[in-house]
Amino acid sequence: MASWKALQWPHFTAGRKAESDSELAAAIRQDGTDWPSEVARVYAFRGENDRAFQWLEQAYRARDEDLYLIKGDPLLKNLEGDPRYKAFLRKMKLPE
Repeated sequence: MASWKALQWPHFTAGRKAESDSELAAAIRQDGTDWPSEVARVYAFRGENDRAFQWLEQAYRARDEDLYLIKGDPLLKNLEGDPRYKAFLRKMKLPE
């Protein structure tokens, strides 16, 4: 999973959203269902909060082992002001 993230971050931050979108879609097709929390991080970083929360919920249902790391994750920073973030932390029984 790390390899596709490494490729799509620079494209997104360089304003090459179409390339980043294409790479993200390919990554999700390849192994997104195996690592839904990683997909959520990408969407949160991109400021696509609705999609990020959809993938966090999928990660929760899949019992994604990386979910316990979400509190304070810099890639999820864009979600912190959204009431759904605090609700999700409570759902995970993590401190707000």
